[in-house]
Amino acid sequence: MKNMMKSYLGDDYSSNHLRNFCLYWLKGMALGPEWEDTVEGRAAFDEWRRKNDLDCLYFDGDLCADTLMSAWTIIKWVAEYLNMEYGIKFSKCEKDLKLLAADRDAYLPAKDDLVKLLDRFLELAERRCNYILLPDRRMNNDRYEFRRSAKYIKFFDQVPATLWHVFCKETLGQYFLGDNGEVDERKVEEWIRREKLQMGFANRVISQENVIPLTSTARLYFGKRLKTRSDLEEALRYMICFLEQREKEIGGDLDE
Repeated sequence: MKNMMKSYLGDDYSSNHLRNFCLYWLKGMALGPEWEDTVEGRAAFDEWRRKNDLDCLYFDGDLCADTLMSAWTIIKWVAEYLNMEYGIKFSKCEKDLKLLAADRDAYLPAKDDLVKLLDRFLELAERRCNYILLPDRRMNNDRYEFRRSAKYIKFFDQVPATLWHVFCKETLGQYFLGDNGEVDERKVEEWIRREKLQMGFANRVISQENVIPLTSTARLYFGKRLKTRSDLEEALRYMICFLEQREKEIGGDLDE
């Protein structure tokens, strides 16, 4: 299966997957249009997404594409944890992306077991196994933070929160409503099976009560801001295991 990160970066692609992501975001920023909340501005942004967003590249420009697990969020959390004593904070801006791309070991030492887990996750995260098609493109933003109606909940693109809330009418379940205005669990199950997300459920039995949490301390209703080594390691192991299983089911990692 073609690695679209490799295709997008060309000769800049390397086995340093953190650097790959940083260069990918920097390239996208350089090519991106100035945001304007107009018909023309939104159309320009959509066209940019089709050609520059990794999720869209994996689905031939389909704007319903989405990243399953956020690479930047976990990079930021691991980097901030490891640099906590220096008070360093990271944001997805040109300056910080260039810092991480140029000298990753200064902030994310390769010998650290937590960084080894992060590296394995990022290796998987650039491949097809980390990208899905949503039933509605609006669900893209809602999977990170839900702001509709009176609800405001941060999910951080965490898979367990997504899988729990697709059964909830007040949040992500609104994208799976039946004619009676209630969540149609048949539609939910069809989407989960289509996107091969069954490994997120205990014994692969698809139901809200069977959703596997991200960590032993995480609650399914909320996304969890990961701040401790144990939480970060546990979450990364979940993420790696999930993507490894999903990759097998969608056809492997061959770069054609």
